[in-house]
Amino acid sequence: MLVDYHVHGMGHGTYNHSRDDLAAFIQTGLSVNLKEIGFAEHDWYLNKINWTNLSSIQADFPQVAVRIGLEVDYFPEREKEIAGWLMKHPFDYVIGSVHHIGDWMFDHPDCVAEYQRWDIDDLYQVYFNLVARLVQSRLFDVIGHLDLIKIFGYRPQRSQPEQMIEPVLKMIRQAGLVVEINTAGRYRPVAEVYPSEKILTRCWEHDIPITLSSDAHEPEQVGRDIGWARELARRIGYRQIATFHRRQIDFVSL
Repeated sequence: MLVDYHVHGMGHGTYNHSRDDLAAFIQTGLSVNLKEIGFAEHDWYLNKINWTNLSSIQADFPQVAVRIGLEVDYFPEREKEIAGWLMKHPFDYVIGSVHHIGDWMFDHPDCVAEYQRWDIDDLYQVYFNLVARLVQSRLFDVIGHLDLIKIFGYRPQRSQPEQMIEPVLKMIRQAGLVVEINTAGRYRPVAEVYPSEKILTRCWEHDIPITLSSDAHEPEQVGRDIGWARELARRIGYRQIATFHRRQIDFVSL
């Protein structure tokens, strides 16, 4: 079964959750045979989410399950604030992602020069430490783009990422979180899926569940390379993916 659990129906603020906008995203999903589509807006658009349209659009598309999620930009100092949001809204699932190290939005093209100021091995360790704190917070269901720090192609030299992330993978397994296969990395400078195949293989060896995601910000990106991601998962050994409804996890065959 094909799903896409990381769709931004507001894009980068381009769309407004009108029924026509939502329908455009869903129709692309149907064209690539998705059976579930999860709208997971960035948390900074939380107050602009049109809950009525998100909930009612399902009736127009009975052939696909529409799930309502949220992608939260994790900051350790905001855990209480985040917990408050999540209690107030009827999410089916919540993605936790690390996009910032301090005030630095390291995945933004305008901020790439900051990488030159870092020892890249140290940077990866700082990033993975933040991911570990995200996991330990127990606030989330899914971890977004697990190795996002590689986005611009900067790689550690003294250690391999799959070695550096090993303690975090053990935490993920213990916490019962899901890792997404996020195909958007194939269209970034790194030109590689998130997480890498080596890290994804370690996820499988740790029995960490996965789901499939495009990280779409435009209707035409919904379900992009999801079939490819399914074949990658199957080649590694996965036979099931995680789905969610009302913060409850379920598993379906790939």
